[in-house]
Amino acid sequence: MLSAYRRSSGNLFALLRGNADFSRLIGACALSLTGDWFTFVALSGFVYQHTGSPGLTALLFAIHSLPGVVLFPLIGPLTDRFDRQRLRVACDLGSVVPVIGLLIAFHAGSVALALGCLAALSLFAAVAGPIPEAALPNLVTSQDLPLAQTVLGSLYSAGLLVGAGLGGVVTAAWGTSATLLIDGASFVLSALLVARIKRPFSSAVTTRRLRMRADTTELWRFLRTAPVVAALLWLTAGLRLCYGMVGLLPLYALDRFQVGDAGVGALYLAQGLGAVLGPFLGRWLTGGSTRRRLYVAAAALAVFGLGYLLLAHSTSLGPAMAAALVGHIGVGACAILALNGLQLATPDHIRGRVMVFVFSLASAFQGVSTLAVAPMAVTVGMTDTTRLLGALAISYAIIWSVAASRIRATRLDGTHKGAAASDGGGSC
Repeated sequence: MLSAYRRSSGNLFALLRGNADFSRLIGACALSLTGDWFTFVALSGFVYQHTGSPGLTALLFAIHSLPGVVLFPLIGPLTDRFDRQRLRVACDLGSVVPVIGLLIAFHAGSVALALGCLAALSLFAAVAGPIPEAALPNLVTSQDLPLAQTVLGSLYSAGLLVGAGLGGVVTAAWGTSATLLIDGASFVLSALLVARIKRPFSSAVTTRRLRMRADTTELWRFLRTAPVVAALLWLTAGLRLCYGMVGLLPLYALDRFQVGDAGVGALYLAQGLGAVLGPFLGRWLTGGSTRRRLYVAAAALAVFGLGYLLLAHSTSLGPAMAAALVGHIGVGACAILALNGLQLATPDHIRGRVMVFVFSLASAFQGVSTLAVAPMAVTVGMTDTTRLLGALAISYAIIWSVAASRIRATRLDGTHKGAAASDGGGSC
């Protein structure tokens, strides 16, 4: 295992050194993700301070995720019909405007304006977020794509850990204005990095003509004729359908273990660490086999359920942290293996729509799961709710594996076109 980690680390450093375009994309994503969490932490405190309503504070998550779900028929074609690089730069620069609006809202004490600015930021994020996933196969070689996607996927978890943690520290030390100024600067720097990428974000011809009905019909037709893609989408749906139990972590710290906010932070730290490690472990276990990728991804979903079953039986913070770590190793591995499989199995001309669809699907099912957990926890209790969803994750993984075993899994890289010819291009 140690030697495999060293080989992976060596490959990563070689990829970052040899492919300047990939390094710029990673830097841009890291900046924008960290800045997003800076703002979200400050906004959560602002809304609660001015309203005293936990429900309204929780509504922030819905506002953050809804645009991608509701506007999927528009956002999907945008990422395929328009220049993805210019679209990402425009979204980054456009996000500066609602950040300025938040500065005004915070100084005026206007919750309504703050929520409107969050909706605008979420809209830009819904358009910009899937673009790196859609463009990545065109920026790295087929051989480097699994590692590149692992790094990009882990970045989302690392952004939560670093952004949320630093956002709280900066807000407490220097106030919300400093937090928002950092977020605005992160969008500008992200746009500059993306603009300097030399390889094309798409190998398909951009038409700049939106045909929402025709493009959506083409997407459904593709999904019906691509069983591996459909199977990976179903796996993503299962993962997010069970994900609501993650929202119970603070209750375990505060109610069962009675360790206060520090305990909540410790459980989230274990969760984030697992989510960062999971993609690398999943990549190491799959090798280059499509069939193994499917089974490892399903096993990772079962590990997610197992981790939370262990959490339900934990009696102190230490074992609970270990359970959360194990569970989210499963989450990270399952999510990124599925996403990387979708990238490889999808032609470039439709990849943007598939990426937007999987992001929207994940948001929708995760939202449903989160909404369902609250009444379940009241009705049957926190522990039994965790057990039910943990068992659901394991059962879903088993049923999905049986169904996936009937798929003729050709090599996933058979449809991967337009990747960079070598690692060495794109240097400054």
